[in-house]
Amino acid sequence: MADLHLKQWTSAVENLTVGLSGFATSYRRDRAWYSACLAHAYAGAGEAEAALSTALSVIHDASEIGRPHAWRELHTVGGRLLRQGAPQGRALVDRLTELD
Repeated sequence: MADLHLKQWTSAVENLTVGLSGFATSYRRDRAWYSACLAHAYAGAGEAEAALSTALSVIHDASEIGRPHAWRELHTVGGRLLRQGAPQGRALVDRLTELD
């Protein structure tokens, strides 16, 4: 998480990926939060497709049980992708709006 806050995108992706591999699938809220952070790291690294794919993989859990943290983080990802001009940003924001 420190790497994410320091905008060390590559190491954030690596560390969050490793961390997520240790979570049981039953930890839906935690997986949604850390996966949303992973999507943010991908977006920061300029990997728009990976960011969208990761975000969409947890969007329902973020909506159902991950509010406010995971849900807000996914909105941050959408905004970052939009500012980068990535079409994946519009796809994510549209999907978030549908579930809001």
